[in-house]
Amino acid sequence: MNRPLCVLLAPDSFKGSLSAIEFCDIATRVIQSHHPQAQVISRPMSDGGEGFVDSFVFAGLAEKQTLWTSNALGRKTKAQFAWQEHTKTAMIEMAQASGLPGIRPEERNPLQTHTYGTGQIIQAALELGAKKIVLGLGGSATNDGGAGALQALGIPLLNAQGKEINLGGQGLRNLAQIGDIPAHLLEVEWQLACDVTNPLLGEHGATAVFGPQKGVTPQNFDILENGLKNWAQAITAKTGKEVAEIPGSGAAGGMAAGFIGLLNAQVSPGFEILNQTLQLDTLLESQSIDWIITGEGRMDLQTRYGKLPMRIAEMGLKHKIPTIGICGTLQCAPEDLPEFQALFSILNAPMHEIEAFQQTPQMLHDTLSSLFRLI
Repeated sequence: MNRPLCVLLAPDSFKGSLSAIEFCDIATRVIQSHHPQAQVISRPMSDGGEGFVDSFVFAGLAEKQTLWTSNALGRKTKAQFAWQEHTKTAMIEMAQASGLPGIRPEERNPLQTHTYGTGQIIQAALELGAKKIVLGLGGSATNDGGAGALQALGIPLLNAQGKEINLGGQGLRNLAQIGDIPAHLLEVEWQLACDVTNPLLGEHGATAVFGPQKGVTPQNFDILENGLKNWAQAITAKTGKEVAEIPGSGAAGGMAAGFIGLLNAQVSPGFEILNQTLQLDTLLESQSIDWIITGEGRMDLQTRYGKLPMRIAEMGLKHKIPTIGICGTLQCAPEDLPEFQALFSILNAPMHEIEAFQQTPQMLHDTLSSLFRLI
């Protein structure tokens, strides 16, 4: 090769152990230690969950805004969103305020957890003059249908006595009427970024599929499921929209349903939104890239079905650039994902999950170091 090596880094986060930006930082150091003249292009990615805001900011496409808000249990927490002044667009991760990372495992109780803090972030963006809100859905600790966020934005959710219902999934069972929607909210363009197609209710719905990791139990399941059912019926009574069976309406504890039903939000895969903004196709066409490195915490047979690393590998195939997948846990054979030139797990010995999380940066460094001795 007469020119320096050129590598594109486009990973998702290793949830709970390593951000996509940290992955890129480690990989850049390793590559340049073996190939000092190499050009490394970093594009930390996200499907709408952890790292969604950072992806826009890191690429220089938006500025970071920081504020204090409420977490899923109402405690004060710091959150950030990405702001594009020239387009009046805000990119928001609902998990920053209303996500699982903000509460301890023993505190997970979707009867009480709520999305009010996400509504506070959105309100801060609206006060900057936002005309478009891109809301990343993923990693939520909630099962309130987005009701808390909509209450924070000034939409009255009233019980039979005309008083505001309580925050949390249990409050939805007492909802009798949705009040007037502030006109300015209907003038905003709402785009929801998520990679799930689950409906709101039923065996494939928010409570059944995503609820257990948030604290749903056999004892509280019916309260939460009936609450979301009542929520869907109230939305239909207010706007005429039937949200329960819309693909993706179950995302983020049904938050998608609330925003689709009351604010006319549109749902798109998080990768598509980020790809359009980052213009990865243009990058791959304009640069002489030799290798693409992507990955996430787990790669398995589900990776094939729209997961971010697969989308990156498919783009690599399109542009005839080999893609390597790096992950924490690899639960499939290389022939199961032929779109990848190679797949590597960073695990180097049997270990407990907590130990693996703690050692992720060093194990990633070691795996990449071995790889780039060969390249």
